[in-house]
Amino acid sequence: MIKLLKLQKAVFVLILGVLSFIAYKILDANEVSGARYLQMLAGVLVMIGALWMLYPIVFAKKDGDGNAEIVTDPTVEIPNDEDDKKAVTE
Repeated sequence: MIKLLKLQKAVFVLILGVLSFIAYKILDANEVSGARYLQMLAGVLVMIGALWMLYPIVFAKKDGDGNAEIVTDPTVEIPNDEDDKKAVTE
């Protein structure tokens, strides 16, 4: 689902935010003076990642009925449910 909605970069930014917060906690425990800059970086990265996750929802195209149609990555193949049902019955 993440690859289908083109959210890999958002997940990557969130992971970087968590890793920088872990680095902050380690440096803060050792009383390093510049540790708080890593905390600020972690906060900014988490906020950017969270906003990036909302991008497909906020900018979804609306069809004639007013329903949102989320544009997905056309290169990703979506498995067909009918093939799974045929395999089970055979």
